[in-house]
Amino acid sequence: MSYQVIARKWRPQTFSEVVYQDHVSTTIRNSIKNGRISHAYLFAGPRGVGKTTMARIVAKSLNCASGPTDNPCGKCRNCIEIRDGHSFDVMEIDGASNRGIENIRELRESVAFAPVEGRYKIYIIDEVHMLTKEAFNALLKTLEEPPPHVVFIFATTEIHQVPETILSRCQKFYFKKMAVGAIADHLAHITKNEGFTIDESALYAIARAADGSMRDAQSLLDQVISFSEGHINEESALAILGIVPMESHIALLRHIADERAADAIMELDRVINLGADMPRYVAGFADTLRAIRLMKNGIDLKPILGLSAQETDMLNSAKALFNDEELSVFFRIITDLQRDLRFSPNERISIEMSVLDLIAAKARPTIAEIVQKLEEGTPQKDEKKKNERLTEEDRTPHNSAGKTPQKDEVSKHQLTKTAVKQEHRTIPAATNANAPSAAVIEPETAPVPDTDEGNDPLTEKLIDLFHAKVINNKGEQ
Repeated sequence: MSYQVIARKWRPQTFSEVVYQDHVSTTIRNSIKNGRISHAYLFAGPRGVGKTTMARIVAKSLNCASGPTDNPCGKCRNCIEIRDGHSFDVMEIDGASNRGIENIRELRESVAFAPVEGRYKIYIIDEVHMLTKEAFNALLKTLEEPPPHVVFIFATTEIHQVPETILSRCQKFYFKKMAVGAIADHLAHITKNEGFTIDESALYAIARAADGSMRDAQSLLDQVISFSEGHINEESALAILGIVPMESHIALLRHIADERAADAIMELDRVINLGADMPRYVAGFADTLRAIRLMKNGIDLKPILGLSAQETDMLNSAKALFNDEELSVFFRIITDLQRDLRFSPNERISIEMSVLDLIAAKARPTIAEIVQKLEEGTPQKDEKKKNERLTEEDRTPHNSAGKTPQKDEVSKHQLTKTAVKQEHRTIPAATNANAPSAAVIEPETAPVPDTDEGNDPLTEKLIDLFHAKVINNKGEQ
């Protein structure tokens, strides 16, 4: 038998083998078990998550020799023909290449004929959103009231392009993007049965690169197995994937934390000389910043990011380098860099300038640090005011008995402040220079307490101006 790629060899054949889509498989199994079989299903979701696979399993369940059953045997003639793709009663149609109204007319004509061997005639239309508007309209009547032996199963990655008139006639199932942990566990199961060994860190690297697609992960695993000989380590996996390990991101963060610009630029130079995909490297750096900030806020990363134990330890060692505010600033800088890289004629210059911006941001004091310094400086300011008050008391005049003036005596300073306040309240529109000056300034009925601390700058300025005016008036007299 010729070689089969892992994605085809390990395609699930029963509902229980489908990974991470339990909400879909459980619903369909129960509907088949209870005899509630719909005439039309629509499977929507991203690429490589099991839409076409689920459609084939539904076809086997309906046409199995022991069916309809929620657990097809996989051994009868109908199951084998459906698995191998040459059953007369199960027709897989590519919506991208059979998208015209003529193709739908042929389909409508064939619907009237009874199945050859099985109970149902099943039409699986992949990428159904590629059909033209006219083709959808031609399908409406047949889809609404098909013959009892016909079942339609549509699959699409762009459900928003399917007309509402089609959606309303189908049972809709939404397939989820697969979690990193679920992909890594399934890849470990495959490598074990294929007779290979693989490091956990390599598994997670492949799973993250697949971006939620099991088919992509299996294709990448096929490449890595071909590159390695028996044992697959992280270095081999990253070399095939073109991904730089997390150690480089952590090293760069340490250089930024220590404000070592030369070492940071040299680390970038080393990565560039390795031939790494720099936009992907920047994306990995952003993921590292995200992981550190989530970890600092007490969030468990394993179910979210699917990190290996070694990667988690590295992040733990780096999270003390920065505070939350710095990580927020860093993430904004890197997000701007990712946007700029799409249009930058020189990726290296853009990345180097952004790394220098990160170092400058680290060198600047944060808002929390500024507030802390202001709070630390408050006691010193209070002490300075206290010393100024003591100095003012030393300048206060004493009587012959060595005592300070009685309370009913108004000091010159108090009179000055009283007059300033009176003048500040009633400022004349114009001052006649030849008018005689008052020889005595009558104070207010109640003396103003002498409180030096807290005088606002305007009052102090007016006091100085008043002193200058009195001196000028005396000189004129």
